[in-house]
Amino acid sequence: MKLSDFYFASKHAAGTKMPILLPDGSDSGEWLQVMGPDCDDSIAAAKDFISAYRDILDNLKPLDAECREKGDWARYNTELNSELAKLNDALAAVVVVGWSFDEKFTKKALVKLLKEYKGLGGAVAQHHAESRKALSVK
Repeated sequence: MKLSDFYFASKHAAGTKMPILLPDGSDSGEWLQVMGPDCDDSIAAAKDFISAYRDILDNLKPLDAECREKGDWARYNTELNSELAKLNDALAAVVVVGWSFDEKFTKKALVKLLKEYKGLGGAVAQHHAESRKALSVK
């Protein structure tokens, strides 16, 4: 074996292809290149995600108490979902490193795509989490 056979961080930085599904769930034929969960940038992004998630929950505590008192969680769920969508997009903006589109990949173009295709950031976050889970199974 070669020493480079053990360069796992570099392999994770290269990432995996995540198919982009259309809103109806069918495969678009396009993909995003998503960093694996075990490289430095990806680890930092995951830590930032967890920290921001905790901050969101802390910031929503007053609304949580209000909704608990009323027995109506609609407003809380709306606020939480809105904040989580932003958080997923932020994670995706870090861990996506390429794509199959004809247009050249740039972070600016990716952010535009994430704004235009609501839910894509969530799909990237899920793909990233599933990659982390697959590593822990091995």
